[in-house]
Amino acid sequence: MNESRGLILAGVDGTAAGLAAARYAAAEAVRAGVALHLVYVVDPYAPPLPTWPPAPTDPDSRMGKLGRAILAEAEDAVADSGAVVSTYLLLGKPASVLVQEAAKARLLVLGDQRRGLFDRIITSSILGPVAAHSPVPMVVVPSGWTGEGGPREIVVGVHDVAASTALVRRGLEVAAARGARLRLLHAWHAFGAYQDYLTVGSEEQAWVDRAERELTMALETARDAAGPAAAEVETRIGVEHAQAAYALVEASREAELLILGRGRHLLGLGQLGGTSRAVLRESSCPVEIDPHVAPAFEGDAGAIGAADDQPAHSGRA
Repeated sequence: MNESRGLILAGVDGTAAGLAAARYAAAEAVRAGVALHLVYVVDPYAPPLPTWPPAPTDPDSRMGKLGRAILAEAEDAVADSGAVVSTYLLLGKPASVLVQEAAKARLLVLGDQRRGLFDRIITSSILGPVAAHSPVPMVVVPSGWTGEGGPREIVVGVHDVAASTALVRRGLEVAAARGARLRLLHAWHAFGAYQDYLTVGSEEQAWVDRAERELTMALETARDAAGPAAAEVETRIGVEHAQAAYALVEASREAELLILGRGRHLLGLGQLGGTSRAVLRESSCPVEIDPHVAPAFEGDAGAIGAADDQPAHSGRA
């Protein structure tokens, strides 16, 4: 593959979710005026059938031929999109290869084939590892997503307002490109005595008022940085007293895209925590995980769309 940021990369796997990802990526490629690369990764030690033992493989093996058939199906699925499409059969561990290839693109798109609880326990998914380490924004498309119904809302989950200007700007740019509305969503929740304190008298309203002021300032700063197109985007701000994952999943029912930030480990590595994983698993619409966000904290005590799994005593999303 040629190293160029002027392309969108979509990983396909022969599932309905993979085809949904290909269609989403094709629409984005046409909108951005860039090429679309469809990729299927052959695991070098994947068994040809689930009951067969693992064995070394190569692009000309049975798995390689299956990969070419899957790529051909995905290419057919986007044939009428208007996108300039190329297909690539690659060899390696899927998660690692996709992260490596994503560095050559401006956006990575994968599908999420929804599974039951038992299936999730006994099988693994590459979505979490890839989302945690992708160097570019990654979109996860649910298997049943069609994108029909016209523009709705772009929802940006804001955790740390002070560190979210780039995330809000991304939301403005996406909304402007699609002719959609933008909603900034901030949720907060606290444990025990903190919960009692924050919901008594005027404390809850004071918390909401402060969050709305901070979000308004962040929106104005991001709009100034986003350019003229952002000035026309209709926006609204929502502050909810709810757990972050719940608020986001509910918002996804009326959204065409959720945009979340990704925090970082202390050593600078990507991190995808409990809230983001829950949203990827349950969202009704595509979810974009954006790595270009400052470190932030997330936990049951608040936080939307940034680093998860960090201890928090009380907080905001």
